[in-house]
Amino acid sequence: MITLDKYPIGEYHYAKNEASGSLDGPWGTFYWADVLDGMSGIVERYEGKIQLIYLDPPFMTGCIYRYRQKIGEKGYLEHIAYSDRWVEGKKHYLDFMTEVFEHVYSLLNPEGSFFLHVDYRTCAYLRIILDKIFGEKNFLNEIIWHYQSGGRAKRHFSRKHDNILFYRKSPKHYFNMEALGKERGTKKRNNMKMQVDDNGRVSWTIKSGGRIYRYYEDSKIYPSDVWTDISHLHQRDPERIGYDTQKPEALLERIILSSSRPGDVVADFFAGSGTTLSVATMLSRKWIGMDSSPHAMNVCRKRLLGLGARNDFAIYYKGKSRPIGKSELIVEKQVDQYPDDGENSKRIHTIRIVDYKPASDTRIHVLENVDQDIKGMEYIDYWAVGHIKGDLFYPIKCVWRMDGQSVINDTITLNGSMNKDLVVHLVDILGDQHFYKFI
Repeated sequence: MITLDKYPIGEYHYAKNEASGSLDGPWGTFYWADVLDGMSGIVERYEGKIQLIYLDPPFMTGCIYRYRQKIGEKGYLEHIAYSDRWVEGKKHYLDFMTEVFEHVYSLLNPEGSFFLHVDYRTCAYLRIILDKIFGEKNFLNEIIWHYQSGGRAKRHFSRKHDNILFYRKSPKHYFNMEALGKERGTKKRNNMKMQVDDNGRVSWTIKSGGRIYRYYEDSKIYPSDVWTDISHLHQRDPERIGYDTQKPEALLERIILSSSRPGDVVADFFAGSGTTLSVATMLSRKWIGMDSSPHAMNVCRKRLLGLGARNDFAIYYKGKSRPIGKSELIVEKQVDQYPDDGENSKRIHTIRIVDYKPASDTRIHVLENVDQDIKGMEYIDYWAVGHIKGDLFYPIKCVWRMDGQSVINDTITLNGSMNKDLVVHLVDILGDQHFYKFI
């Protein structure tokens, strides 16, 4: 196989299901781009059309955050997911975030809401900026997400919460508290007394200030602005996909349910591990994602593909799509024809990867950081077979490696006639992606 002379500008994963957004474009769109360039590039298309924007941006921690990926039988390779070091200082960070917020405001529709996930380092500064852009009257909540995690401070109180600033675009904003209600249940609270009415309905009562307050077991309770019931993701949590700053799905579920409806557009311009995009898909919301990291793009792609039939999304390469260095892919292709219903026949295309040799700098980097010999398929994190139409690659079938796998399947089988030239799209463990055509 040989590499394509010209790479496509993106890819379109078509779910072929009635619930998808295929009739008027994909259900979700991911942009691999630097956030300011990417946001300015989509303003014309999405201005005033987004219902909900959630951002989990850099917190100005001074740290480097990583994506940890299983390699081979026993090894792991750590990649830099993103750097949160702002060498030019706080002003540079605040100027950057101000530009982001200005784009956020223009993209939201009049009923829209904005949730900004930060912590103690920048919360006060960013709230002042947001008050100026959105207006002080459009600030609704400072949500405290309190979680249990390891570590105990000895010179100050342990820091065990994040701050989520909640703003509306205008007083017309949509908010659905009923979507968040949960039944009180049978658990006794404080010194309440249990009673059962003639219909068998259980209630709990308490006397306060000369009045009796009654609460039924089947009535709902609603979250306040302090969230203690959503756990931080621990190292062995089954949701974990190796991303340092990954947020739990339950957190995004609460935000998305409260401030959007099925079919609304939800956006996250620091998509990272893809939690917002994944939860939006599961809740039947359309979505827009963006991130500058190739690892974020690849992690989001695999996570979305794992959702199966609900999937329908496009990825646009607004960043650098062609890696430095040349790789080599060796593939066997076999076409078998079987008789089927008389004069008709059925074609089976079998495509198998025999060997893959990454670019020399990729191989050297892996050998320096993984204490084992890595060969062939172990270098491959994702591959697909499909066609290029216009400027987009359309996968017919994809194979990807999830956490816990050392090697992915080396064979893809396609049914039916293939009138167009087949193309192989491959992503290796360094996040480099390549496109090949058959000789």
